[in-house]
Amino acid sequence: MDWLVLSPFVKTTWPGWLMPFIDARLHRTRQVPADYDHDRSRAVSSRREWFDYLRHGWRGFRQTFGKHPTGIVTAFPQLAVIVALLKTLSGRKNVPLIAWCFNLAQPYGGIKGKLARFCLPAVDLFVVHSRAEIDIYSNWLQLPRERFVFVPLSAELPDTAIWTDELDDPYIVALGTANRDYALLADAAGQLGYKTIIVAGTHATAHIQAPPCVSFRSNLTLAQCHQLALHSRVNVIPIADVNAPSGQVTVIESMMRGVPMVATDCAGTNDYVVDGVDGLLVPPNDVPAMVNALRTVWEDAALRGALSRNARQASLDKFTFPAAAARLTELMTQLASRQPRRD
Repeated sequence: MDWLVLSPFVKTTWPGWLMPFIDARLHRTRQVPADYDHDRSRAVSSRREWFDYLRHGWRGFRQTFGKHPTGIVTAFPQLAVIVALLKTLSGRKNVPLIAWCFNLAQPYGGIKGKLARFCLPAVDLFVVHSRAEIDIYSNWLQLPRERFVFVPLSAELPDTAIWTDELDDPYIVALGTANRDYALLADAAGQLGYKTIIVAGTHATAHIQAPPCVSFRSNLTLAQCHQLALHSRVNVIPIADVNAPSGQVTVIESMMRGVPMVATDCAGTNDYVVDGVDGLLVPPNDVPAMVNALRTVWEDAALRGALSRNARQASLDKFTFPAAAARLTELMTQLASRQPRRD
């Protein structure tokens, strides 16, 4: 079966992302490139961005008006909303639609919520990256749980070196802006006196009265963030709202580099980290627990080595593009089997 792939980060028609790992004997994929920039850090999409998504969605959807059955895979909720709306308004229920990476900061209400409940039932399968999101979105959209599938988030294996525990000036690093509890981390690090570098948007840290051992950085390149993580003693992912899944990208990128990790135990982390095996999970809003976990990892070189090795292996087994492509192939085949045969 033919499939069109729409992602705001895909800028070319050349196969990329998961597509090189899809078995072409089962499914033929074509990417519909984006001609705009998508700012993933924004909490709310602007009117200009929605116009970009509409143009992109229409360029893809109009290509389904052909002789051969053609499905669509979208990445990120905005494109799923647009394609689902086009599918609903056109009455073309026979166009299979997979909403990959369907993750919202939180379900919205009001007119936006009503619009979502109007058009998103046209999505055949939603792929979410934490199990908690299945109930969250199923209840919000009033759709059966069977329409939502958990698939771990995936990332491309880095070309950089793997973490090594040889530091003359050890430090803690924390990366990311969305839904982070950096006030808690600053408190815990201050009690221990450990050098800590927090990389985030200024709006996420401006309110924090940090102790001298904690510093803030912003506007770093992705490569600079990765280098900071690679040379840290421990990477910390402190989550504020534990009911809003977040932090998975930082988690898996840390695991792929074998960086010892401490994270808040919540939706978005406990689907990826096995506590005590490939990372340490601490209860939310618990400064003493964070202090204890940081001290444990900081002082125990054998534990850091074990966490590093186990995290790296877990990422190779579960969070790579080939692993995600295998699940996407299964979902494509599931929907293709529902299509009427055309002789």
